[in-house]
Amino acid sequence: MRIPLIGVNIDERFLYHRRRSTSLAAMAGALLAGGMFEYDWFARHFWNRELISILIVMVVVKFATMTWYHFTD
Repeated sequence: MRIPLIGVNIDERFLYHRRRSTSLAAMAGALLAGGMFEYDWFARHFWNRELISILIVMVVVKFATMTWYHFTD
């Protein structure tokens, strides 16, 4: 694959590394949101609805894509 404006060739390794780095970034974000939610819950006895909603959305998207790839692969 060639990017016309930049003039750089992209091969499978680039796409593979981009996919893995995005997956690792999502896992790190989920761990951070979960840690912040647990801190608020245990230390301040406060349910942060925004953080729990972020975690729920991440889990739903993860399972939906896993199911999609299972049936379409």
